[in-house]
Amino acid sequence: MSKFKLPRFPPRKARKTPTLIKFVVRWLDKFQFLSLPIPSRSPFNRKSRLKLLLLAALDRTSISRKARDLREQQVPVPSGEATLAWLKTNTVAEINISQQISFQHFLESLPEIFQHIRRQGMLLAIDFHTDPNYAQDPTDYIRKTKRKASTNQFFQYLTVLWLNAPEPITLGIQLLHRDQSIFEVTQNLLAPLITQERIVGVIADGGFYNWELIKFLTQEKIFFVIRGQANSGVKPLIQKHHKKLLTKSVSVIVDYQMRKHQTRKKIPVKLVFYQEGEHIIVFTIPPTCQLSGEHVYQLYRRRFTIETYYRQMHRFQIFSCSQHPTLRFMLVLLAFWLCNFWAYFKSPLSLLKPTSRRFRADFVYTANDFCEFLLTSWYWGIFQQQEGFSRGVIRSTGSAETLNACGETVRPAYLQARLDEPGRQALIKTGHKRL
Repeated sequence: MSKFKLPRFPPRKARKTPTLIKFVVRWLDKFQFLSLPIPSRSPFNRKSRLKLLLLAALDRTSISRKARDLREQQVPVPSGEATLAWLKTNTVAEINISQQISFQHFLESLPEIFQHIRRQGMLLAIDFHTDPNYAQDPTDYIRKTKRKASTNQFFQYLTVLWLNAPEPITLGIQLLHRDQSIFEVTQNLLAPLITQERIVGVIADGGFYNWELIKFLTQEKIFFVIRGQANSGVKPLIQKHHKKLLTKSVSVIVDYQMRKHQTRKKIPVKLVFYQEGEHIIVFTIPPTCQLSGEHVYQLYRRRFTIETYYRQMHRFQIFSCSQHPTLRFMLVLLAFWLCNFWAYFKSPLSLLKPTSRRFRADFVYTANDFCEFLLTSWYWGIFQQQEGFSRGVIRSTGSAETLNACGETVRPAYLQARLDEPGRQALIKTGHKRL
């Protein structure tokens, strides 16, 4: 695949970018977000289907509802039922393989501000993302974990995040099968990155306190900080150093032999006991690590970026009640891809000084602002095609030039249309009659 050049800076005025949605669709198609074959008799190509998915994600609604609303606005898009059936054609295993290649191509296409940090070394965070399931008949991809959101059954995804980038970037995501081990999936995601990239460290929470994973990272000579567990071998050490932590220092580092469960196999590691208020936190680090306990703790705190990232990712997730694992995986995958695009749009802001004239609200900051920016450009393009509506807008405002980046004229009409019909996505008056 040839390198796909992304725009250098985000456009400052949405009214000047009526084709911005088309660019995002072309971007998703270039990186093969969906490599599904198109039905031969279908009048809609891949880009039309991607456009429907993108607009549904920006509006945080379902695919069927968004397709119905767009068809009522005379926008040529495939039906929601046909799109859902099309998304279910691939298997989860095929999606896992194709997305590893797609994320690597995306990494190659990032601008120099990312590439500079990439050459210096990438700090990665691995974590689980859970998607709640409320069905009575569990599938092979439903895993039971700690109860949350009124259920203990979830679709569980393992994600890899690039932490020290100008903005956090997702480098890999896989849906876990019920019979797959955590180490197997983690190794599948990390092995290509370790082979092709310079990895300076991996940070993970207690869910990855695994003998096989720690041995794998130690053999690959990768620095790691993994939150430990107070098991039968660690508790005596905590009791031994508890008094010292309370009186003399906030952290203690000791050598430890980590034993594989129900075997005699051991690997050498270091344990960091850190005093945080009334609690003692345990971290596992390589035996050759020379960092202080305070430095290890501050390094682990950077992992919390991924929790904030998940909350922002939900802004792009399409609503669905389907229990089909492939469909659920595709919807979550689209949300992560849009998060990557949003992170790229935010990256130029880190180069601007707060006193700069260009450091203004014209740039995109939050995920909501990013969605409004794309939707404003989309509806501006629609209104330009609707001659009657466009003349009405220009007549009421005096000139089309008065429509600024936020769309003071376009957006109120759009928001008011959403309020006209509670409980569903309302229509925007475009001058066309309903079918």
